[in-house]
Amino acid sequence: MKTFFFLKPEWKALLLVSLLLLVQVTAELALPATTSDLVNIGVQQDGIEDALAQRLSQDSMKDLLLLMDDAQRQDALAAYRLADGQYLLLQGLDEQARQAATQALTLPMALLFGATTQEGGQLLLAGLRTGLITREALLARVADQMPLAGEAGDQFVRQAAAQFVKAEYQRLGISLDQVRNSYLWGKGLLMLGLTLLSALAALGTSFFAGRAGARVGRRLRGQVFARVLSFSRGEIDRFSTASLITRSTNDINQIQTTSVMMLRMLLYAPIMAVGGIWRVTQVKTGLGWIVALTVGLMVGLVVVIASVVTPKFKLLQTLVDRMNLVARENLTGVQVVRAFAREDHETARYGQANENLTRVNRFINYAFSYVMPLMMLLINVVVLLILWFGALGIEAGRLQVGDMIAFISYTMQIAFAFMTMAMMGAIMLPRAEVASQRVQEVLDTTSAVTSPAEPAALPAGSPGGLRFEGVSFRYPDSSEDVLHDLSFEIPPGQTAAVIGATGSGKSSLIQLIPRFFDATAGRVLLDGVDVRDLALSDLRGRIGFVPQQALLFSGTIESNIKFADGGLDQAAMERAAGIAQAERFIAQREEGYEAPVSQGGTNLSGGQKQRLSIARAIAARPRLLLFDDSFSALDYRTDLLVRQALREELGDTTVIIVAQRIATVMQADTILVLEEGRLAGQGSHRQLMATCPAYQQIARSQLSEEELASGEVQA
Repeated sequence: MKTFFFLKPEWKALLLVSLLLLVQVTAELALPATTSDLVNIGVQQDGIEDALAQRLSQDSMKDLLLLMDDAQRQDALAAYRLADGQYLLLQGLDEQARQAATQALTLPMALLFGATTQEGGQLLLAGLRTGLITREALLARVADQMPLAGEAGDQFVRQAAAQFVKAEYQRLGISLDQVRNSYLWGKGLLMLGLTLLSALAALGTSFFAGRAGARVGRRLRGQVFARVLSFSRGEIDRFSTASLITRSTNDINQIQTTSVMMLRMLLYAPIMAVGGIWRVTQVKTGLGWIVALTVGLMVGLVVVIASVVTPKFKLLQTLVDRMNLVARENLTGVQVVRAFAREDHETARYGQANENLTRVNRFINYAFSYVMPLMMLLINVVVLLILWFGALGIEAGRLQVGDMIAFISYTMQIAFAFMTMAMMGAIMLPRAEVASQRVQEVLDTTSAVTSPAEPAALPAGSPGGLRFEGVSFRYPDSSEDVLHDLSFEIPPGQTAAVIGATGSGKSSLIQLIPRFFDATAGRVLLDGVDVRDLALSDLRGRIGFVPQQALLFSGTIESNIKFADGGLDQAAMERAAGIAQAERFIAQREEGYEAPVSQGGTNLSGGQKQRLSIARAIAARPRLLLFDDSFSALDYRTDLLVRQALREELGDTTVIIVAQRIATVMQADTILVLEEGRLAGQGSHRQLMATCPAYQQIARSQLSEEELASGEVQA
């Protein structure tokens, strides 16, 4: 799954979180067993854990030894020392010696307890002491009256041995209250320690999981942003701006949240489930089938829910894209909407997109609304089954109350672990997987416009000459060419203009030069080198581009002019502003070049934005200046002043101007006339007026005969 793949760089955090979760689960799984001991031993047996008593009278030990074989006697006596007529338990016994002594003492103590409490038991005990009754005969006699085999027998023997120790303590004057309280305090402090350990591990897990998830989100946002910046116009149009924004924000946020949940819960749940099942097998209750039934039903429920809901998540993200697209169109075009009184129509269009998204969300939420009630119903039925069959086990002597309490706790831990996996598997992971695929789709997309593996180098002091050789172009997914077999040359330092009717391919032509798109056929040469053989940074570093729609960035006037070169000195910045005829309105502002510019330049007029956009391109000190209908927002006088300043100040820079106005292009050294993507004419204004009907038609529709004859336009 892609979501897991994004976590791969966080393997250290994954390992650390896994270790912390093991600590947490181990502590949590130890609590039910400790609770069982509190009930079984602390309450029912007054704190007496097993047959290994702290003190035994000499007479009691003598009777016990009569019921042991030689090996058992050695094990029992090795655990005690005789002092003042009592056998005292040795301190520092290893676990093996303790177990051997406990095993040797348990059955004899149970037999003696039975002999002292059952009718006729004293006679049996007297016969044993005098040798009239052998150990084997006594065992056979007692076996007929008490269960000594099987789980019930083992449990009965252990409890009887504990009762013998209890009676022995009373005979020796040992306070049972003290024994019980000491045991309860010890187990209580152990439970408190386990709880604190679990809490600390949980806090550590949350901290490291949250930090790892944040790093995943940061890394993906950076990678997606960098990849999108490398896209050509074709890739941007294929995904759409609204979809790329959704993928960069909503989808990555979904991945980040799920990454935290995966580290915190999805790892925790399997560990808890496996640990709980292992613990249940250690509690011999005969109720393991209930756990198996619970797990099977929960897995079945998860599979059903996931199969129904997962396909809806892909549709959900598509509808989010659609709603964001409609919202973005209306927010950016709100003036047009108001101008044409289309508020109701656009509200209805957004409402339809919103309703489609709501309908899918509602279906998903309805599906999930059944999960929790069904899970809780299943858990409650499981509890009832455990109580019912557990009560029968307690009545039959096969089960203790504490064991049943522990079994219920373990079953709940297993059930909630599978519930967590169900919720993650049916809700979080499918949605995150869809988001991951959408993000990966962006990361896997390579731009159609890339730098060559071994880029060519432009000649030293490259002057900026441009040549088109048989260039044709069609947009991606289009079946027809926009430009057809264009061939022309623009010498270095000249000003060329491109003019033509709307849709004739003017902007398409100019976008081939900085490689916003690549030509479908033919070559675009800069100083004799195919632009596709140049590194993109080298190519675009020599070009100043002014788009048709002026776009400024939030900051200041200075930061926008210095966008291409942050180290530009003050004099060069002011020179660029002067050429662009922007210094007057900048000087009128109190802050001057430090005047703030809002996002998109919304606090500036169209002409001011265009002039700053021109100044930004000039400040980059390019060898080739491209103006994509950039003078349309300027009045005739400012248009004329900018062109004059360009000619005077940047005489050695090649300038290409795309324009709709004849007044803007008529002073150019050469004019290219496009008609339906073909070169209809090339030459000076006078040459084209004499030879190009398409140019004549445009010129006469805008200027009078006197202005055309003089070659000048009054500002």
